[in-house]
Amino acid sequence: MRKLVMAVMTVAGLGLAVGCQDRSKVQQEKQDVAEAQRDVAQTRQRTEQEVAEARQEGQQELGEARQDVLEEQRDVVEAQQDQAKDQREAMGGSGTATAQTEEVKGTIQSASATSITLIVPDKNNQMMRFQVNQQVQVMKDDKPVALSDLKPGDEVRASYQMDPNGQKVLRGIDVKKESAQHPDKQKK
Repeated sequence: MRKLVMAVMTVAGLGLAVGCQDRSKVQQEKQDVAEAQRDVAQTRQRTEQEVAEARQEGQQELGEARQDVLEEQRDVVEAQQDQAKDQREAMGGSGTATAQTEEVKGTIQSASATSITLIVPDKNNQMMRFQVNQQVQVMKDDKPVALSDLKPGDEVRASYQMDPNGQKVLRGIDVKKESAQHPDKQKK
């Protein structure tokens, strides 16, 4: 019996030893999990801090960009004011610009209330587009006519000036006496 008791005690001792090892493994794993949780919390805190810093830097850069835009807008306004001043100075006492009037002969390709396009033979049949305003003088057979009386194919002599934006502004247009291209328009 003694041997039996000894055997039972040995088995019990082994069970306790194995149980202690398992407990020690569990405690180690708990420590590992707690350490991993601390690492995650620290990483989250660092990430949140980096995001906050990046957001702050972005806001600062946005503010600087807005300031740059405001300065550019001020520069544009100043340049426009200078240009307007120069234009006022370029105007004579009559209140009109002293721009040089040019003249060209051609055939009307299209005509509307706001623009006229001519084909100009002297310039290798180049098409020239002119802006039209209410001050344009339209003459046909030495008599004033309406702009709407102009038709594609009419041969004309046009005078124009360049405006400050580089557009050709029509000042006057004379329709040549009955065009050979329009026999139906000839006098009967």
